[in-house]
Formats: sequence, structure tokens, C-alpha cells
Amino acid sequence: LVYALDEHATEAEKHLEQAVESGNKGDAAGAASHAEKAEQHVIEENKEKPYTQPSKHIAGEDTKADHDKATFGEIEKAKGHAKKGHSKEAADAAKKAETHLQEKEQTK
Repeated sequence: LVYALDEHATEAEKHLEQAVESGNKGDAAGAASHAEKAEQHVIEENKEKPYTQPSKHIAGEDTKADHDKATFGEIEKAKGHAKKGHSKEAADAAKKAETHLQEKEQTK
């Protein structure tokens, strides 16, 4: 069961990496498609592995919610850039989303 919980995060990371690769190759449609798939995996991960907001926020420390919000924000940027045909910008946003997703997974 633990493997299943982490599977969506792993799949989301793979799709974000593929979105970056597609964007860097000039394939905006591919970047959009992979960003969309990554977003769905992050949504499923959150359903299977919910987190709670801490009662007190420690200054300078990002919570899972902070990283989650940033991940979704960057995925939306990637999709938006890709739909406009801006493959390089889509790749950059997907890379940032991947970083936030990794940081979320490492956050307590």
C-alpha cells in the first residue's frame, strides 16, 4: 500500500520531466499533454495521501501545502505557455513544478 501511495508522485515527476524534455525540443503540445497528466497524478496523490495544515507556521519553513500550491501554480503556467506555443517557457515552468513536487515529498 505504501508503494501505491508514492506511485502517483513518481508518475507526476516522470510526466513533468517529459514535459520539460518536450518543451526543450520545441514540442509545445507534448509539454501541455505531459503537464496535464502530471497534474492528474498530483491530484490523485493528494486524495490518497492527504496532509493537514500545521497549526503553527514556522517562519521560513515551507509546508506541504505551500509546495503543493506552488506545484499546481507552475503546472498551470506550463500548460498556459504550451497552449500559446511557448515551448521553452512551458519547459521552465514544468521544471519548477517538478522541483516543488520533490520538495513537497521531502517536507515533514
